[in-house]
Amino acid sequence: MFLTQLAAIALHRAGQSDPRISDDAWRDLLSALTNGANEPWSLAIADLSKPALFQPSIPEGKIESWKICESPDDIDVLATAKGHDVKAGLMHGDEPEAWVYALCTLQTMQGYPGRGYNRVARMNGGYGNRARVGLAANQFLSSRFLRDVVVLIELWPALLRRGYRDGGLALVWTESWDGRTSLAMHDLAPHFIEVCWRVRCRADGVRVSCLYTTTQARRCLPEIDTGDVGDPWIPIERATHKALTVGPNGLDYRLLTRLLFEGDFEPAAAQESRATDGDPVFFLASALARGQGKTEGLHERTLVLAGEVRRKLGELDGRAVLGRRASLRVASAATMRNKVLYPALKQLALGGKLMPDDLDARVDDLFFDHLFQTLGMADDDARLAFEQLIAELGWGELQRAIDRSGTADARRLKAISDAERMFKACLKRAFPDAASAQAISPGATS
Repeated sequence: MFLTQLAAIALHRAGQSDPRISDDAWRDLLSALTNGANEPWSLAIADLSKPALFQPSIPEGKIESWKICESPDDIDVLATAKGHDVKAGLMHGDEPEAWVYALCTLQTMQGYPGRGYNRVARMNGGYGNRARVGLAANQFLSSRFLRDVVVLIELWPALLRRGYRDGGLALVWTESWDGRTSLAMHDLAPHFIEVCWRVRCRADGVRVSCLYTTTQARRCLPEIDTGDVGDPWIPIERATHKALTVGPNGLDYRLLTRLLFEGDFEPAAAQESRATDGDPVFFLASALARGQGKTEGLHERTLVLAGEVRRKLGELDGRAVLGRRASLRVASAATMRNKVLYPALKQLALGGKLMPDDLDARVDDLFFDHLFQTLGMADDDARLAFEQLIAELGWGELQRAIDRSGTADARRLKAISDAERMFKACLKRAFPDAASAQAISPGATS
């Protein structure tokens, strides 16, 4: 995202729109953003009155009292604890590239790790995350970059109408920061690249270390707490005007149904179809989920939208058909788990702890493929096909629980028989059509 924002800003200010230019041309465009100064592109600058890459200059001229870290992953956004397999502080300080990546993720994606350490503007609250949602011709980074640069440049006028300034600050680290002052929307350019911490890298021979300190104010857009700042990759929830936050369940079928079909979210600019998009087009989404003092997974999801599916998504009526079917399937999957599988697992448990199940994950694996494959069916036929599918999945989960339930003594055999009868009875009540179609295979006691 950083490189795409940087390219869009540089091209716009040069009156250009095509990023397919030479290395020398790019060097000139980037140099123009800093008035020819090299320090804002350098990792470590001894002169504290000058900015370095993602590091604002220090007006007080002193950093001796700041905290220091010797490893790039000490300032990473990944929150770790003693019990985690992934540990902090393992990377060597003599790897400049690692420091650049660490600074970029810290300054453009950090949430709220603790008192005095403020977050970026592009997320909903300190425990939110900065999602990336968009379309692309394929999964290659180069094609995503080309498409998104055009999206960002075309979005520029809309962001000016919203309150950004054409000549506003674009590279936020190039302006001095004392940790107390903030920048409002009218101070900033569209697609501004922010910083949220005061940091300075220091070189000692081949080794680099990083010093950092707390701040009293959020650097950018403190007046907006919801993350609705015009980021081209973040869908905005219509009811609350809050930026999408991906939770520990990740980008599962329930969330993607809301993002793609139900109209709960204002689509991100990069998510909108374009006339130049081919067939198929790829829907790509990712986010690093975070909680209070913890990381809840790096989540990524790819959907291939091709043929009739792609066409219907581009039509209001077609999207409504897909949305209606997807929403009904989400409800059916919940009913299968809560009203059919759960009572059967409870019967199997004999009053003890219920066996865990993976029904949600198995539905997630098949949800969109099945939705798209049955698009040509009549509504009732498509509904029945999905109900039969989840009946098979639910029955399979019950059989796996039975296999893990221990030695089959007389009491256990009765519990298994009761659980299977309970499943079939609940299935008949909740999904009579699927039950009458005999969608499930023989069980352990058959």
